[in-house]
Amino acid sequence: MQFDVHAGDVAINLAAAKAGIAAAAAATARLVVLPEMWSTSFLPGFPPAVLAAAAAAEIEIANLSAEHGMVIVGSSVEPTPAGAFNTARVFDCGRLLGAYRKIHLFSPNSEHRYLEAGERPLLVDASVGRLGVAICYDLRFPDLMRWFFHKRCEVMVVPAQWPEARAQHWRTLLRARAIENQMFTIGCNRTGLENSLKTDEPMSFPGDSRIVDPMGEILGEGRGSDEPVVATIELRRVRTMHRILPVARDQRPTVYRQLWDSAWADMMRESRDGDGGDGT
Repeated sequence: MQFDVHAGDVAINLAAAKAGIAAAAAATARLVVLPEMWSTSFLPGFPPAVLAAAAAAEIEIANLSAEHGMVIVGSSVEPTPAGAFNTARVFDCGRLLGAYRKIHLFSPNSEHRYLEAGERPLLVDASVGRLGVAICYDLRFPDLMRWFFHKRCEVMVVPAQWPEARAQHWRTLLRARAIENQMFTIGCNRTGLENSLKTDEPMSFPGDSRIVDPMGEILGEGRGSDEPVVATIELRRVRTMHRILPVARDQRPTVYRQLWDSAWADMMRESRDGDGGDGT
């Protein structure tokens, strides 16, 4: 369900989420994906009142998941003693199956200044299939996404705030991840305008949410308006792709291990893990 996420206004955002979930339930949907940071959007700081409202909103989403017998996923703020995580929770018929803390923080918008990075991917066996979760910028990191292929993920969900300026990347990467990892990929992107945390310049968000099957076929796509994007997912397509194109059988892990070993020092030198960040 794509909608305009209003910075710091949990009440408006919750109302939009509830309207979208109701529309999805009316269409007999079993899986709903909300945008990244759907309850608060990105803020340079999260006042206690906003955090409390966001936590209460998560409870309402869990209750709606139970009421409609569906899986609901969307990322929101998770407070910590030192700051906060950008965390996607998976509710299945009201039960919390797991929570994923965004691993790759978007430094071009100074996200790493205001949020902490997660360390572990999330894969759960949900009522709609074997479900993986990534958040926005994670989509650009094929090493993380490939892990889900090895773990036989069937459906990857990607809550996002992906700007219009790089919309073509969004469309291409969603299809690429679906094709190369032989899984359904569902990207939910927000709409509207919001100022950059780094430059304070306005950014436009196109919506453009997409449901992509393992062949790369676009089953559903959103436009620039607040609307649900609905499609039917047949998990047998995942199994069919594994049979037709036996990539898992034909891969060469011993070769890849050598390549990774030879590139490890370069990766560490260039990454924040190896103190190779730009310091911004």
